[in-house]
Parts: sequence; structure tokens; C-alpha cells
Amino acid sequence: MSHHLLCFTALLITILPVTTASGTAEDRIDFNRQIRPILSDLCFSCHGPDTNKRQAGLRLDTADGARAVLESGHATIVPSDTAASTILARIVASDPEVVMPPPATGKAATPAQVELLTAWIRQGAEYRGHWSFIRPERSAVPAVRHTDRVINPIDNFVFSKLEAAGLAPASAADKVTLIRRVTLDLTGLPPAPEEIDAFVADQSPDAYEKLIDRLQQSPRYGEHMARYWLDLARYGDTHGLHLDNERSLWKYRDWVVSAFNQNKPFDVFAVEQLAGDLLPDATLDQKIATGFNRCNVTTSEGGSIDEEVLVRYAVDRTETMSTVFMGMTLGCAVCHDHKFDPVTQKEFYQLYAFFNASADAAMDGNALAPPPIIKAPTTEETSRLAALDAQIAMARSDIDNRITAWQYTDPGTAGEPVVPVRADYVWIEDDAPPGAQLQGDTPWEFVTAPDHPVLSGSRSTHRRADALSQHFYTGANPTLKIGSADRLFAWVWLDPKNPPKTVMLQFNDGSWEHRAFWGEDRIPFGSGDTPGHRALGPLPETGKWVRLEVDAAHVGLPAGSEINGWAFTQFGGDVWWDQAGIVTQTPQAPREFQSLAAWEAFDRTLEKSSVPQPVRDAIKLETDKRSPEQQQQIRRYFLTSVYSVSRRELEPLQKQIDDLTKQRNDLDAAIPVSMIMQDLPTPRDTFVLRRGEYTLKGEKVEAGVPAIFPALPADAPRNRLGLARWLTDPSHPLTARVAVNRFWQQIFGIGIVKTAEDFGSQGQWPSNPELLDWLAVDFVESGWDIRRLLKQIMLSSTYRQSSRVTPELLLADPANELLSRGARYRLDAEVVRDSALLFGGLLRETRGGKSVRPYQPDGIWEAVAFVGSTTQYYKRDAGDSLYRRSLYTFWKRTAPPPSLMAFDAPSRETCVARRARTNTPLQALVLMNDEQYVEAARNLAARMLQQPGDLSARLTWGFRLCTGRVPESAELQVLLRTHQQQQDHFAANAGEAEKLLGIGVSPRPAEIPVQDFAAMTMTANLLLNLDETITRE
Repeated sequence: MSHHLLCFTALLITILPVTTASGTAEDRIDFNRQIRPILSDLCFSCHGPDTNKRQAGLRLDTADGARAVLESGHATIVPSDTAASTILARIVASDPEVVMPPPATGKAATPAQVELLTAWIRQGAEYRGHWSFIRPERSAVPAVRHTDRVINPIDNFVFSKLEAAGLAPASAADKVTLIRRVTLDLTGLPPAPEEIDAFVADQSPDAYEKLIDRLQQSPRYGEHMARYWLDLARYGDTHGLHLDNERSLWKYRDWVVSAFNQNKPFDVFAVEQLAGDLLPDATLDQKIATGFNRCNVTTSEGGSIDEEVLVRYAVDRTETMSTVFMGMTLGCAVCHDHKFDPVTQKEFYQLYAFFNASADAAMDGNALAPPPIIKAPTTEETSRLAALDAQIAMARSDIDNRITAWQYTDPGTAGEPVVPVRADYVWIEDDAPPGAQLQGDTPWEFVTAPDHPVLSGSRSTHRRADALSQHFYTGANPTLKIGSADRLFAWVWLDPKNPPKTVMLQFNDGSWEHRAFWGEDRIPFGSGDTPGHRALGPLPETGKWVRLEVDAAHVGLPAGSEINGWAFTQFGGDVWWDQAGIVTQTPQAPREFQSLAAWEAFDRTLEKSSVPQPVRDAIKLETDKRSPEQQQQIRRYFLTSVYSVSRRELEPLQKQIDDLTKQRNDLDAAIPVSMIMQDLPTPRDTFVLRRGEYTLKGEKVEAGVPAIFPALPADAPRNRLGLARWLTDPSHPLTARVAVNRFWQQIFGIGIVKTAEDFGSQGQWPSNPELLDWLAVDFVESGWDIRRLLKQIMLSSTYRQSSRVTPELLLADPANELLSRGARYRLDAEVVRDSALLFGGLLRETRGGKSVRPYQPDGIWEAVAFVGSTTQYYKRDAGDSLYRRSLYTFWKRTAPPPSLMAFDAPSRETCVARRARTNTPLQALVLMNDEQYVEAARNLAARMLQQPGDLSARLTWGFRLCTGRVPESAELQVLLRTHQQQQDHFAANAGEAEKLLGIGVSPRPAEIPVQDFAAMTMTANLLLNLDETITRE
């Protein structure tokens, strides 16, 4: 500091009072609660932990730094000496060249802050480590005067603060309010009137505790709890950048729901998400849990640089981990040392190193499931796969037993002549031969029974034409070999109601000039009576399968010819074709051999073959070099697929195996995959990145943790599992505090630490630090039991207080920070929507599965989408998918569900630890006009009109359904007047009534008169808009 500042000292002593901000000389200043926030706000950005940004060599976040003598010869803070502490002179100076903070920052110390700093220095300027970086200890439970209201220690801590402020706890909420409150808090849905009645009638002392237990066992509980966690995990159904294509990660969402419903201990919950894949013998669920790390936004945008993108991913995962589990803003240390918290840039990159080994690629390929991924079958699918595997194994065992017992003597090795047998060789059945390239003027149409005629196998081909049409193939390999006196055949079925004029068979040996036709000469291929244009008779009989045959030589295919293509041609009509081939005694590959040795020799000559590759590999070996297993493979294939005698017996069993295998393959193909986390075999090298730039590599670092926290155990693995174990060690000062605070925030609307995302120096001081530490220690000692924690909070008198507020109470505790009353706040977006669906009887409570696409205004996706994106167009779902819980709504990062966004749902592009809670006219417009809510009002109206009693009874029923209570007389009168006004309006405007009742696709009861229905719909819409309906009291 400058020497001329000494002149301020005398003035300072005269202007500063000797009392503290609290008003008495005896009040002891608490450094963490009262002084650190001032220094952090006014000083730390230039005189804090960040070495590179530190000015004048002055550091004020540590006692040694603050008390050091500077070049001026003076110390900034001198314990117990306000005159010598130059900080006081600087913060009250009027000279803009001298005052601190500099005017350019826009900040200045308030008189109250100056008083606190002065009193603190006079009391010895004691520094303490930041409260949240010190391991919590179980606080002593304070004694209180309102012992009659104490249920558990939470009340002692809360009442102690109230009594110190001269306040008393509020009276208990009535049972109707209480059941609505606890049901919303635990399930995200309001109670039904029947549930309210049962609870009110239950006078047993444990009625409320039983209610909590029942709600925590409901599957709705896990769905509601998961919603908060998915904000933290930044869960979305799209990649989030550029094309913003759909991604397959919903199995992770369902895992979170299941974890809460199973009451998975929080430490296990954390470890499995951070490092489930690294656990010994990791289960499918534990691997799916690591989807937490894959929720970050990804890209495949052209021009992106892999190395830069990978840095961005690792930074995101590090920042998310620090926010979710540590409540810290470590992203502030990406480019430089943290300005406010004792975390260096090097330490950030040591944490970053834990995530710098990830195996996912930089470019996601805009794919649905960019690797690493895992198949994620349900329990039922797993059982079905196992059952199919058992059936396949049993059928294979049956074939094996028959093959073993089969007495086969190779005629080619027994000294007996091999007599060729003339027989049908089927070349086409169910599909074209191997290698065939299917072509035609329209695609091949394969059809199945019973909707179509099928001769044999499982399907035939069908073609409908108005004129000339054909489907054909070429390139079959092996080719069809023509012998002496061979005849080509095909089976045909002609529609008697729409027969063709002509049918033609064509064969290709490199040329198509080999044709035979039946019926009229309407097909202009070839001419005259030539091999390219043979007329073989009238059109075949219709309505039955007819075998067409032609002598191969008659169409120009003498013995020795080979054909690789076949065409089915027609002029008009409906025609079905099935089995086709050749009547021959010429051996064909691979089915018509009687000799195993001859078949092996033949197959070795082929470049391509339909024989499975392992069998072909074995065939290529000399007999004495084959293993017994290979010899058995060859024999098995020959007897089941080649040798006609055994094939006829074994073919049905083989077909059974083929059918079962297809079922298994189809089932397996339908099983969804989920993106998971995996590490590379060798982690990437990690460097401190100067200014956070991926090209500016500084010091090389290894995985590690900041020095301010407990060290990693020496035997802990330096990977994500080691990090996860470190975070959930009971000695960690932050994890339990942050978790407990967040659960408290879910219930009371605001955490004990308001800044749930920041427990550092810039975060807000806990409203009740002793309570927070007591809860954190108790949480860990309970085995990190989430249900127990929530139940403990909800059983307290603090939770059960009425939320009614008086003018005096509003003045004494305006933000309810002391919890002088029950918490009251507007419900979150998803709860508002789900409640409306529930009131309308529309809510469909199917659990889990792919995300759904309910009502949404037109053009939302299209306005931000790129051409070619899988989410370019919004295609609304139908049926029950329109009415699922909002948890399951498809979340497109660049265009989240607009009606939820209106109620402050986040985009989920980044981790969100606490939502904003606004009240805007747009929210009322959504409730009044959004298709989902108007439809809900219509269905609520139908339910009201179907209730017994008069109009007052029906309005009372609807009001109670939405708010939980019976309306007061004045409220009922408002509803009656509103309903009458709507009746009058729709009597004069029948067209508007029809238009209103046409909103939404759910069916409309036809028996309700239009005017009555429309009037009640608008009244129901009013009920959905009530402040009390969308508020947690």
C-alpha cells in the first residue's frame, strides 16, 4: 500500500464505531459467516487464491497472506490493531486512485461491512478454514423452550434459531394440508379425495408415519425423486449440439428411477454412476448407471477438432462431478487458479485426469448410440432369451444324437459306384440363391400365408401389374449347372379374379436369350419360335399352384451350361411365384451329393459358397490335419444340409432351430442399447492447459485431488472408481453436506445452503450450519439412507408447520429462512402438468421405456433444427403416450418441451442444482390455452358432470379434487357464477362450444349436452388455474 495512506488512520478511528453490526461490544464476529463473504465479494478476485491474477503480492484468503508486511512496510490486516490495518483505510477512502475495490469493479464496502471488518480486526482478526472444507461433526442438540413441539433433533436446531430471533414455531398444519404436502413432496402427485378421507379418519398415533411409509413404497416416489437428479445429471434424449440427433440413454433414466425405488444407499448410488463399470464383476445395471457420465452434450459437427472436443467433454464431466457431489464451482479453475476457493488450476486438471481416459470418441457420428454401449434387456427379455437358448440347445442336442446314430457309408469310398439320381434341385425357395442381386421394375415383394398363397417354405413372391412387369436376379454363385435332358421348373399361382395375359420364365447364362412363355404373346422379348421366345401353351389354370416346366435345351441351354440368373415376367394381373429349380442328375452345390468325399472335393473348387465359413475352413484341410471337432462339423453339415436321405429326416429339426434362432435374433435386435462409460486401456496423458486452451499444454499431471481435501488413500486406484470411493468416504467434508442440503431443498424449496451449487467462498452461508452438520453426520452413520433422511425431516414439527403467514411474521422472517412457518411455493413444471392429467383422469402410469412425445405447439423443433437431423420434425405420439408422466417426455436439448420451460424447467445442457422459480403471465397462458391443459380441463369437466348430486356438489367435488379441501361458501359462489356465465356464453355461441370440446384427441362422452359440457370445461379450466392448485402449501 502507499505510504500516504497513513493519513487515513486517524480519520478512520474517529469515524468507526466501537460496536459491531449486531449492536453490542461483546458480540463475537464469526469469520466464515460474516467476514469471508465480504472479503470474497470485494477482494478475492484480485487478492485471492489465483496466483496469476493476484495484485500487489497481496493475498487475503489466508491469515499469513493478510498479515504479511508488504513493500510499503505495512500489513493489510494487523490483529487487534485497527489503526495499523491498512485495509480499513483503503475501503473507506474517497480518492478513486486509492479506494478498494477500485471503482471500475462497480463494488464498494457498505457501512455495515466496514463496521464488521473493524470489529473483527479489533477482536483479533481470527481466520478459520472455510466451513464447508472442514469435516462435519455431529453438533450438540440445543436446548429449546418449546419442548412440547419437539419431535426430533431437527426441531431443536430450528427452534433454537427461532427463539434467538424472538419467534416461535407456527402451529401445526391441518391433516388435509399435511397429506397434500407430503404426497406432493414424495410422489410429485396430489392425493385422491379418498386418500385424504382415510388419513383424516385415521386417529391412530402413527397414522402420519404410516402415510410416509406408504408413499415411499409407491413407484411414483422413484419417478418423482429421479426428476431432481436428472437435472443434476443433465439428462436429455438428444446429443445437444449441431444436428442434436436422438440418442439412446433412456435406460439410464429408468435406472435412476429404480435406484430411488430400491432405496439404494447414496454412497452406492454415487459410486455406481461415477464408476459402475470399474467395479469388480460389474453387473448390467452398474454399467447402465455410468450413463451419468455420458449425459454431456456431444457433437459431430464438421470442422470440429477431436482433441479440442475431448477436452471439452472431460471438462464438462469434471465440472458436473464437482457440482453434483461437492457443491463446488471447479469450472472456474479451467483457465487459471480459482479466484475464490483454494483450488489451483493444476488441481483442476488432476481431477480432470480421472475423466481423461474415457473411451467414447470425440465425434458422436450423430448416431443413436455412439459407443461404448451395452445391450440392456429387461428381466422378461432376459428370461425369454434364456428360454429360447434352452430350446435351441435342446433341438441341437436332438440333431446331434441323431447324427451320431446315423449309419452313413460314403459310396465314394466303399468301392461302390455312385449312381446319380435324377431329382428336383430347388434353387429358389423363400429367397434367391447366394450372391443373387435382386432387381425389377419395382422391388421384390415377399409375402406369407395365410394372407397370400404359399406352396412350400415360409413365403412366396407376389407381383401385381397393369402391363409388362418383372422381377429378376443375376450374379448367383454357385451357378445352376445344366445336364443332359434337364428340365427347368417353377411353381405359379394366378389370381382367378385378376389373371395375367402372359407369364414368362427367363434364364441368364450371360445372356437373357432363353425364354419360355404361357398364354398370349404379349411380352415383346425375342421373336418367332426361337430359344429366346418359346411358346409352351395356354395360360396355366388359375386359383391353384401349377408347375411350369421347360426343357433346358429347348430354350438354348445345352448340357454343360450354367445359369446365374432367373426372371419372372408377366403381363398384367396378380401372380404369385414359389419354388423353382431344375430336374437333374447333375450334382449341384451344395445339396445333391450322395458322397461326402465328392461334396468336399467340389466345395474346395468354389470361390464362393453358402456353406458356413468354419465348415469351409475345415474342408480345406487335409483329412489327417483336421481336429475331431472339425471332422464332426463337416459330417454334421453334410447330413443336415447336403445328403438328401438324412436331410429329409433332419430338416424339420433344423427348421425348428432356424425358426427359434430367428426369434432369438429378432428379440435380441429389438433390445435397446444404452450409452455407458468405459476407459481406454491406457489413459491419455493429462496436462495443465494454459488459459484452458487445448493447444497450450503446460505441466504434465497425474490423477489426484485438491490439497484442501483429504488425500486419496495410497492404495486407491487412480481412476474413476478411486475418485468415487474418495468422494463417498465419511471423512470427505462436502459430499454428505451437499446431498443432505439438496434433499432439504427438494422439500422446503430452498436449501439450508441456498446456493446448492456453490458451497465455496462465493456461496451463501448456511441458514442453520449446526443443523446441516448434524444431518450430514447422521446421514452417513445411517448408511446413507435416503428414505430415512426424508422421513426424519417429514416427521419433524418443523416440516408439519402451517404455512400461513401474518404481517408480523412476514416482517420478521420474510423469506422464511428461519423456517418460522411451513414452506409454500409454486409446484415445479412436471408436477403441474402431471397433476392436471391426474385430475382429468388422463394420466397413464406406464413405468419406464422410450421417451414419449406429447402435445407441443407446431414448429418448435423445426425452427432450430438442421436438415437431416433425426429431430428435425416433431411427430406427436398417439394413445397413452400423450398422457405419460412428464419424466418420460422426450427432451430435445436445443428445444426442450415449451410448456415445461414456461414453468422454469431447464434445458439440461448443463448440470442444474436448483431451478429458478418464477411466476409469470406466460404460465397462466399455458394453463388456459395449451392443448394438454384444455384437454385435461375437458376431461375433468366430464368427471365432474358424472358425479352424483346437484351443480354445487359437482363443483365442490372438482374443487376438492384440485386443492384437497372443500371450498368455502364464498368460493363456491364464485364457481357457480362463473359456470352460469359460461352457460350463457355458450348458449349464444354454440359453434365455440363445439370448437372447445374438440380440443385434444381423447374421446368425448356423447351423452353430455354440448352447452353444459363446454361451460363445465371452462369452469374446470379455472380450477386448474387456481393458485392453490399449482401451489404446495
